[in-house]
Amino acid sequence: MSKEEQLELNLGGRANVRFSPTEYKQVQKDSSKLRKTVPTLLRDAYFNRLPTKVLVSQKDLEVIRKDINRIGNNLNQVAKKLNSGFMHGWNDTLDKVLEEFKTLNSLIYYGHGVHQG
Repeated sequence: MSKEEQLELNLGGRANVRFSPTEYKQVQKDSSKLRKTVPTLLRDAYFNRLPTKVLVSQKDLEVIRKDINRIGNNLNQVAKKLNSGFMHGWNDTLDKVLEEFKTLNSLIYYGHGVHQG
């Protein structure tokens, strides 16, 4: 093992971070307020945060989205029947179901990283 490798093992890894001028001013301001060095702030922000855990796999998300889309298609068919006057008095209930469906779809699509935009 080379001397450089031994030294790196003893010291641990090292990383340099580049900030925009605005970001750097904010980090310096926070460093001063909290009386911590910038490296300590960054280390604390990373290592003392709540753990990130994937709750649903990408494959499962795709299956859920397909199922939700099928449900949405069925809801649209029901809405079409209701709007044509086939069944009276169901419009308010259908509107509530449709809003809940949109909320659920949005949470899955945007809340779990499926959306790339």
